[in-house]
Amino acid sequence: MCCLSAGATAILSLGLLSAQAPATARTVWDGVFTADQAARGQIAFANNCAECHGANLEGGEGKALTGDQFWKDWKESTVEDLMKFVRTNMPFDDAGVKKGTLPAGTYADIVAHILNTNGFPAGAAEINQGSSVGVQIIRKDGPGELSDSTSARVIGCLGPRAGDEWILTKGTRAVRASSPSGGDTSIPLGNKEYALKFVLTNLTRLVGHRVAVSGLLIGEGGVRGINVSAVDNLADTCN
Repeated sequence: MCCLSAGATAILSLGLLSAQAPATARTVWDGVFTADQAARGQIAFANNCAECHGANLEGGEGKALTGDQFWKDWKESTVEDLMKFVRTNMPFDDAGVKKGTLPAGTYADIVAHILNTNGFPAGAAEINQGSSVGVQIIRKDGPGELSDSTSARVIGCLGPRAGDEWILTKGTRAVRASSPSGGDTSIPLGNKEYALKFVLTNLTRLVGHRVAVSGLLIGEGGVRGINVSAVDNLADTCN
């Protein structure tokens, strides 16, 4: 029978621990596109996008794709989301026949140019549809609150009505409404409180329940409340 030495056993144990450890999520600060790809993207953008979005992504007929507008639209989302949006909706024309007509590589190059223009660093590998999955668009100092008027979702405990507003307690940090919602019933609750505004239905039956609230944030992170579009019951108790 073959026996492992103490050293080999330790190495094997370390290897198993490494295999079991969760991979750190990549972000736009990890260099997810190349400089050459961004340069190609600049040319493709000029030929297909600049007429609406400006030669320097400053906006015009279409939204700005850089600066404050970029962060408002894409902060706390992923490069995959950005690429899917560009690939699905661009180039724009009134008849809608041009959108989605560029090669997949061209769309990836355009996204690389957008990321480069917003000051994110280039790396050693080009971005593509597959490698964009899970790459987080966050500030350099880490995740933050979503911007005012962002369509978002929060989870928490519905409290009794207070005046004209319902109150959500033990709320999670707001995430974009487009974020996956599969873990809504089990994710840990938070310590935020949200005022639920412009609720058009009586929520008395849901008081004390775990609920998911969707709507537009009022103030950064919903500091002044949420303009509610939907309240979904997740569990009859809140824990």
